[in-house]
Amino acid sequence: MDDTIPDYEWFERRQIAQDQDNRRVQTVDVDESRARRIVQELIDADVVVAMPEDQCLVHLLSGEHFDSDTALVHFHRGWEAGTAE
Repeated sequence: MDDTIPDYEWFERRQIAQDQDNRRVQTVDVDESRARRIVQELIDADVVVAMPEDQCLVHLLSGEHFDSDTALVHFHRGWEAGTAE
């Protein structure tokens, strides 16, 4: 720990770090049924398209292909977080 930095600055830095952590996307709360609902919302919003002939989902904003609803949701949340910063 750096003794040259006043306590109030350490406190502010910790608060900022906690705020950033709280804004980060949480993905552990997505089970398969919730993932299906989210994917359907993304399809309705023209963010994802289902490719039945290839049995995959395409994330239109990135061009990535997925064969799992859950993987797509995790990717999309990370993609959103990465483009929002």
